[in-house]
Amino acid sequence: MDDHHPLSRSEAEPLENRHFPSRAASIAARAGAIIHRVEPERRFEIAPADAGARLDHVVAHALGVSRGFARRLVEAERVLLGGRPASKGTALRAGEEVVVLSFARPEEPPEPSPDLALAVVARQGGWVAIDKPAGQPVHPLAHAERDTALNALLARFPEAAGVGEGGLRSGVVHRLDPGTSGVLVFALDEGAWQSARAAFRAGRVQKRYRARVHGHFAGEREVELQLESRGAHVRVVAAGGRRALSRIRALRHGADTSDVEIEMRTGVRHQIRATLAHLGFPVVGDALYGSTTALVRHLLHAESIAWDDFAAAAPLPDDLA
Repeated sequence: MDDHHPLSRSEAEPLENRHFPSRAASIAARAGAIIHRVEPERRFEIAPADAGARLDHVVAHALGVSRGFARRLVEAERVLLGGRPASKGTALRAGEEVVVLSFARPEEPPEPSPDLALAVVARQGGWVAIDKPAGQPVHPLAHAERDTALNALLARFPEAAGVGEGGLRSGVVHRLDPGTSGVLVFALDEGAWQSARAAFRAGRVQKRYRARVHGHFAGEREVELQLESRGAHVRVVAAGGRRALSRIRALRHGADTSDVEIEMRTGVRHQIRATLAHLGFPVVGDALYGSTTALVRHLLHAESIAWDDFAAAAPLPDDLA
């Protein structure tokens, strides 16, 4: 196989559809290469100065972790108050005992999940591109999560552990929304990660998406907006926010929908979904941005990505083909 070209169709099949003589043994060996430092159970009493404080704030300070990570420990019922799982907003009383069950720190990589399918579509140098299915998150938010693309990747490429941002985001070069399918790139070594991030910062990355939208989108247009995140939603603003530049081209039309191709010139959260909704053409199935069609996912697919000498593409899924 030539490292400079996408893999063949047979090579891009999910792992469970391919046959390796010693697959179980090789996966076990690779997964064992990731060693986790698990913190032992911690116990401490609430000091008088912390009476009335929120539990997640006190846990964050006691463990030396972020408040967000402390909240996830509480939500995962790893923090006990009075011997029972506590709520993150519980107001504390002096002298109460807090027990934090054993946990892996956020800088530790997630657990490999060898049973998850992994469709590799390209590998070149220190980068590997996969075809992420719709519904799968890119990386876990807590170590208890085992069903993300990164969990699947680490089972086959344990060398990605600790690369880039490390921890629960090891090797992640860019992100896709869980409901978006398509090509997703990870770095397997630090040099590759730094190179890819430099390409993103310099605007050398070309990304092409396919979407099905409500309404009759005609022709081709370039759209520039300012987008601002507000919780789960991204909105268009007149000033401030981040510049979002997209080129949108009509491909074909149905009775009341259109298939469009989008070239992303920038990389802003929810850029395509928010832009199309602002134009009056929300992505089919995207209830967050106005779709009235109830689907298990929004019909948006990352078709290809390229920068410098690297390129990868993912075939259209059945619901968009």
